[in-house]
Amino acid sequence: MKTMEKCPKIILTAPSTEMSEYDGNHAIPFAAGFSKPWFIPRFFLKKFFFKPVRSDSIEASVAPLGIRRLEATLVKSGFNVEDIAVVHPDNLKKATGENTEIIAVSVKDPLGLGYVSITYLSLLDLGEPINKVEFERIMSDIGDLRRKYDLKVVVGGAGSWQLLRPENEEKHHVDIVFIGECELDAPMVFKKLINGKAVPKVIEGRQADVESIPLILRPSIYGSVEISRGCGRGCAFCSPTLQKRRFMPISRIIEEIKVNLTHGINEALLVTEDIFMYGVNSSSFTPNREAIKALFENLSSLSELKTIQVTHANLAAASADRSLARYVAEILREKSFYTLFGKRIATIEVGIETGSPRLMRKYMAGKCKPFKPEDWPTVVTTSLSFMEDYDWVALGTLMIGLPEEEEQDVEKTIELIDMIRDHGLRTFLVRLIFVPLGTCSLKEQALKTFNELSERQVEVFALSWEHNIKTWGIDFFKSQPSIVKIMFKIAAKLLYALKYRRGDRWRKSIADRVLETLKSVM
Repeated sequence: MKTMEKCPKIILTAPSTEMSEYDGNHAIPFAAGFSKPWFIPRFFLKKFFFKPVRSDSIEASVAPLGIRRLEATLVKSGFNVEDIAVVHPDNLKKATGENTEIIAVSVKDPLGLGYVSITYLSLLDLGEPINKVEFERIMSDIGDLRRKYDLKVVVGGAGSWQLLRPENEEKHHVDIVFIGECELDAPMVFKKLINGKAVPKVIEGRQADVESIPLILRPSIYGSVEISRGCGRGCAFCSPTLQKRRFMPISRIIEEIKVNLTHGINEALLVTEDIFMYGVNSSSFTPNREAIKALFENLSSLSELKTIQVTHANLAAASADRSLARYVAEILREKSFYTLFGKRIATIEVGIETGSPRLMRKYMAGKCKPFKPEDWPTVVTTSLSFMEDYDWVALGTLMIGLPEEEEQDVEKTIELIDMIRDHGLRTFLVRLIFVPLGTCSLKEQALKTFNELSERQVEVFALSWEHNIKTWGIDFFKSQPSIVKIMFKIAAKLLYALKYRRGDRWRKSIADRVLETLKSVM
């Protein structure tokens, strides 16, 4: 860790919800998209939920991968490493001074307009999402520093598009909104800002070739390393699926893991849109067995590496080569962080989205390849089943409210949930309301809220939560400190009594069913 004798020229930071390791749990950060209940104080959330990453003096010891990539990009372009500091929001005021010229903020969901935030903001109806509260908190501090030191403010990252919505454009006193990838265009923007030259308010970063993506210089949260970027399946509601697919060579993946290992981080989070598409250059979407096996053989050779986690997999690709999926599952299980009912399991996020072949064909036909949309419900259940045969348990997203979704489509999704339950699968079902993300091809579609859902769409939420609590609740509550259990019980009962018992019909219906299911596992 470098020492700071003077204030850095460039400070890289992110909201507190993104500058936390969440006790090593990769799934818990999703809850930062939930509403912040008025009766839970921030200090409690900060102590038990988004604990700050460790800091050495002022600089953060670990940081989100996106910040580490920007840091490396700036150094590669000629900036001195001593002029750049990665700082937790708690240390922002101490780190900033007369010498500081730019504060750059990386964001994933700054205004609560992502899938999780919109869904649970409208469902819970408890106030602003935690992500938004923490973003506005850091931007308030940055606003004070901007006025005091006349510095420039840049906001980038996956959620930066949210600042371009008409109601938000002038609200946060941001000089530059950076959309897209940083490697090719961020250095030019930063140099112009420091030299006092004019820069457009909105910058759209071009997609970089692998050769233009520098290795990270310092450790990332969760030991995150990119193994691929982009997807190429073309789902209309998603952003990465519209990007060209690129793969990082195994040698550079290992180098970045070693950066983390050198700093005492003995875990690796493999960041990818689909582990089974690693090394696939064709449009067939058939897994490249040799490339994937070579990747995991090299990972397994790192004796210091204690855990390996993969971010995403595609169910159709897993089903296309089951023996390969078994091979990957067995390695991930042995290197897993997670247990269920005392047994080690591997976990993965998959996109189920719908049980309707009609919607699959209309909006996400590429997700099914190499199968057909008509095959999708069977692909989902068979893939989840054989993955669980090898203790590979999925977190599966389900999307409600896609444009032109009809009741028959919803019934197909309910049938699929029933099939998952009837098979005894442990899939954690995450219900999401469709959101027209500003970087997807459906961005002009209307934004839907929970109040606009039909009775059967609401049933998808209720069924999913009942399934999740029965499957995961017992093990979850066993692992929590007594104070957390007590606070959870108090919060659940208080929330029900004050908010939902006399609330609208749909929210009360879900709350009744969730509370009864919780009682059975707590």
